[in-house]
Amino acid sequence: MCLRIVLQKCYFMCGITGLWRFKSDVNDLAATVTAMTRSLAHRGPDDQGIWIKESVGLGQRRLAIVDLSARGHQPMCSRDGRYALVFNGEIYNYKTLAHYLKNQGIACEAHNDTEVLLQLCIQLGVLKTLPLLNGMFAFAFYDAREKILYVVRDRFGEKPLYYSFVEGQYFAFSSELKALLQMPNFDRTVDETALDLYLRFNYIPCPYSIYKRACKLFPGHCLTVTSDGIEESVYFDLSHMLEERQSVDLPENECVDVLERLLGQSVHDRMLADVPVGAFLSGGIDSSLMVALMQSQSTQPIKTFTVGFKNSPWDESKYAEAIAQHLKTDHTTLFLDQDIVLENANDITQIYDEPFGDASALSTHLISKLFRKHVTVAIGGDGGDELFVGYHRHKWVPRLCTLHKWLPRSALSLLEMINSRLLSERCPILHLKLHKAAKGLRGKDFLSTYLNSMTYFDRPVILEKTWFQLHPHLQNNAEQVMYLDMRTFLHDDVLCKVDRASMAVGLETRAPFLDHNLVDFVWSIPLAKKFPRCVKKYLLKRVLKRYVPKVLWDRPKMGFGMPLGQSFRTSLRSTWEQYLEMHTLLWNHVDRTNAKQLWQEHLSGKYNHEIQLWNLFVAQQWLIQRG
Repeated sequence: MCLRIVLQKCYFMCGITGLWRFKSDVNDLAATVTAMTRSLAHRGPDDQGIWIKESVGLGQRRLAIVDLSARGHQPMCSRDGRYALVFNGEIYNYKTLAHYLKNQGIACEAHNDTEVLLQLCIQLGVLKTLPLLNGMFAFAFYDAREKILYVVRDRFGEKPLYYSFVEGQYFAFSSELKALLQMPNFDRTVDETALDLYLRFNYIPCPYSIYKRACKLFPGHCLTVTSDGIEESVYFDLSHMLEERQSVDLPENECVDVLERLLGQSVHDRMLADVPVGAFLSGGIDSSLMVALMQSQSTQPIKTFTVGFKNSPWDESKYAEAIAQHLKTDHTTLFLDQDIVLENANDITQIYDEPFGDASALSTHLISKLFRKHVTVAIGGDGGDELFVGYHRHKWVPRLCTLHKWLPRSALSLLEMINSRLLSERCPILHLKLHKAAKGLRGKDFLSTYLNSMTYFDRPVILEKTWFQLHPHLQNNAEQVMYLDMRTFLHDDVLCKVDRASMAVGLETRAPFLDHNLVDFVWSIPLAKKFPRCVKKYLLKRVLKRYVPKVLWDRPKMGFGMPLGQSFRTSLRSTWEQYLEMHTLLWNHVDRTNAKQLWQEHLSGKYNHEIQLWNLFVAQQWLIQRG
């Protein structure tokens, strides 16, 4: 008998965790899982659930977007108690999947996407379910009869998933590292390779974490766990998708039409909620297009928010206000004082659990606090740069790779000297770009040129475990850079930054650019159509022109950083000088004499080393707070 399917708009953002003790002594299992779950309360302030069966415990903290009833309570179990699921994220196509189950004669009371996911995993199995899902998610599914646990992360890494495995003892997973730290016997030994990776890239890439006993699960991967061990499988890999792609040979106007339709559908799916939904509006191309598509599908003015920094070269609030006025949104500009932002610097260590040096995390966290007072869901433009040739390195890394072959070393040294002495303080944005270009010019081949352009401190680390590898079938160097960005920087920096900063205050963020159907289409478009005459985001601009006059958004990309140079000479000075004298593991990896020289050069005002100083500041702060 097939039960009637009831469909509601019901999404849950949350934190999930679990522990499987392989040894027979599991007396404290419930207490440990409860502590792990409570540590994620910020990710889900509305509800907490714990499920214990024999040696396995699952936990979930819930942020309900719709339907606060008990039907959404997790962990969610099958009626016979054999299966249990904890789920973080959203399945945007769950209604379609519910109808699929109904047509198969499968009983499913589809009140929400969690119930549909549970039934799909029961009926089809986890590995056959994963290709059907359109959404952002991390989940764990346990079969108590077969004693198998599946742990999964979404295709592009929008939702985080850490795990720790000690053979013969335990397997544990969680949305954040802080939950794993609640285990009484968790080994907190620092992974010094991970520390080197952080110093080089300003973040710790998959599969590493700052702890030797904890790993990040790669996006698009699934772990199958039994008491005998773990097996990792891949259900989505961008490299495989590119191998199988077929080029879209459409006239440009038709290509733009298809792109607009796919973007519109993705935005529509991510606007569904019965709580206030708003959008980040920086005034740039990505966020402006998201807002334009949202407003075109809404009968009421959508809520848009811009953050301004007074007297700052990074401030774009006036541009965003002009676009909001044109689109007739309900717009709010939130002005921040940089010193107030820096007062929250200590929060970064707690929020990210490991060194994370993207300085925009500071402002992103404070912005999320402000946004949460007005909305529960925020739409953003993450992924637009990686998909549509939006970063300067997409253009310059291929050029640098060619240029360094004939540029004399003396000319390179002169470029670095001019950049440091003349542009360091007068034009920090241009200084940073030229600094990265100079590092890139020292590369010996294409991959090293790319890696050097992303490097903050030269570290002799081994990268085989990570995804810093070229695609063997991509012939164009610009596409290679985009590919590397999507496989590393996108999920380990951009999406990590936004997820932790927003979920720390119970704000859900959604990224329409990362719909996998859209990604598949965009990568099938020949680069010549996406990047004609080296025009970045050409196709997005074609779509945006249909909604917003070019004069309102056609300007150089500024990004969303924090101008920290002067702060190190004022509000951060005393703290950093204390950090310089404190002995920690950091000085085993960075020469303290060189660090002090960087500091004195910066303090003199002749040079701006804010990026490197912030990298060291965050690492030292984490090591000190760790104790």
